[in-house]
Amino acid sequence: MVLTTQEIKDANLEFSTQVAYLAEVEKPLKLRQKQSVFLNNIAKLITWANAQGYELTAGEMWRSDQQQALYKKQGLTKASRSKHQDRLAFDINLFINGVYQTGREAYKPLSDYWKSLHPDNVAGYDWGWDANHFEMK
Repeated sequence: MVLTTQEIKDANLEFSTQVAYLAEVEKPLKLRQKQSVFLNNIAKLITWANAQGYELTAGEMWRSDQQQALYKKQGLTKASRSKHQDRLAFDINLFINGVYQTGREAYKPLSDYWKSLHPDNVAGYDWGWDANHFEMK
């Protein structure tokens, strides 16, 4: 059972217990809300890219803890935790005139548009590698 903020206050719990409980209950809600905004931004990016004549296919969006650990073990990442694990990152495969784009520069227009959609949006293009990576911090 999830209690409302008022029910928690009415329960006469110590303030630190109230804060800890609320933080735990509200944390998933905040993540879910962020995931919703992120997915809507992905939809806008795809729609915009299609209007520009780009063709996109989906790369990796969700990553399990096991997959992240494997990538780290293989040296494919230095990060112990990825935004992919929180469903806040998406890798896109870009095709222009039917040709898969592996060069970083082809992703710049997508990166610029992505960052214009939300102040928390960041693009792998800006890191100098992973140009097909789009995430929300």
